[in-house]
Amino acid sequence: MAKNVKAPLLACLGCAGALIALVVAAYKLGFVEHVDATLLAKISSPVGTGSHSLADGLGHLADPLPLAAMLAAIVVLALGAGRRREAVAAVAVVFGANVVTQVLKVVLAHPRYQPFLGSHQPWSTAFPSGHATAAASIALALILAAPGRLRHLAAAAGAAFVGLVSISVVVIEWHYPSDVVGGILVAAGWGFAAVAALRLLAPRELAPEAQASSRFAISVK
Repeated sequence: MAKNVKAPLLACLGCAGALIALVVAAYKLGFVEHVDATLLAKISSPVGTGSHSLADGLGHLADPLPLAAMLAAIVVLALGAGRRREAVAAVAVVFGANVVTQVLKVVLAHPRYQPFLGSHQPWSTAFPSGHATAAASIALALILAAPGRLRHLAAAAGAAFVGLVSISVVVIEWHYPSDVVGGILVAAGWGFAAVAALRLLAPRELAPEAQASSRFAISVK
């Protein structure tokens, strides 16, 4: 296997391993559970405050309808740039990551009640965060779809979007910080898998110069 394919595959497996370790820590280690809840208490804002209202609006940017609209725009961008494979990869990352997260929510449903949080407790199906997964997957889709000259800009915009959504869902007490990290790991795993697939398929096509040489050779014969 080529090194340029092996590296993202290993990174994908690393994300899976990190996700498993995070589940064990967040669900089974009392110290980690306490830190997780303490961070939630420090970051969250009461209902009715300006910061809560702002965070609520930002968090909803990763709802299914806005997500679908952003993905459609990304696909149009990729197709317009002649990046058909990247358009397919972008759709696969967003769809795959979000489906896996919804399945994991059911499989890993577990109450993590912390008395000092009172009634403000994330749901038992909060891990991993669906909104963090959605934000991270759409950011990765944008990076995949963007032409090389725009990739740094796409990465910066994607990182900002992920950061805003991730912080917001903790501010409004939908998620523990570990839920957010879990959602990002799911999306990252799919992103690395998509990169590996694109690199694996790339050698099957000749470079433009090679295509021209091949056509010339055929014409000479």
